Amino acid sequence: MNSSIFLKKKINHVAIIMDGNGRWAKKNKLTKKIGHENGIKNCIYICEGLKKLNYKVNEISFYVFSTENWKRDPVEIKNLFKLIEIFYQDFKLKANKNNLRVRHYGSRNKLSNSLLKIIDDVTNKTKRNKGTIVNLLFNYGSRQEINDAILKIRKLDKPTNNLKNYLYVPDSKDPDLIIRTGGEIRLSNFMLWQSAYAELYFTKTLWPDFKIRNFNNALDNYMKRKRKLGR
Repeated sequence: MNSSIFLKKKINHVAIIMDGNGRWAKKNKLTKKIGHENGIKNCIYICEGLKKLNYKVNEISFYVFSTENWKRDPVEIKNLFKLIEIFYQDFKLKANKNNLRVRHYGSRNKLSNSLLKIIDDVTNKTKRNKGTIVNLLFNYGSRQEINDAILKIRKLDKPTNNLKNYLYVPDSKDPDLIIRTGGEIRLSNFMLWQSAYAELYFTKTLWPDFKIRNFNNALDNYMKRKRKLGR
């Protein structure tokens, strides 16, 4: 094993808002379905290439499908879900090969039993892996997450004073860096509670074109910043 991996500086958690699949498809005169397909493939590509980063990332999150995405054209949603079902199996194989632990990070409401079965299968088959934790934020919205946490608390006789304990994945570290591709400059209901002191990085690069070199550029930029964390 290459001993240089142990010399890499560590970053606890990087979260990515994968934006630009539709515009990438339009730019290349392709259908939105092919745009989403290339977006999913790129997510898998990034996960496979984590060892090529200049830094060791302990946890990485991908914004796959938001609660607001249900407002999209039903045909587009149906095509996206079909692609997710197809590529989840490939993702499971690649995750095990690369020792990645995959977690579903979102609400289970409105998801079909077949899709939930696939999600649970990937989660269970990778839960003993010791490498980077990969959070797939699927059917996720930060406001919904906070509302759901409050509903959990209301059902308890003696809840703790920390709301974080009732979020979807309480043991997830707050993101150090949030990357958004595609040129938009907003968080779009993404990890609002967790991102209180996250550094933000926006790039015009469309998600299917965001490769390991782009990821390294974002991490290099982050490492040059001085984080005050409210101090």
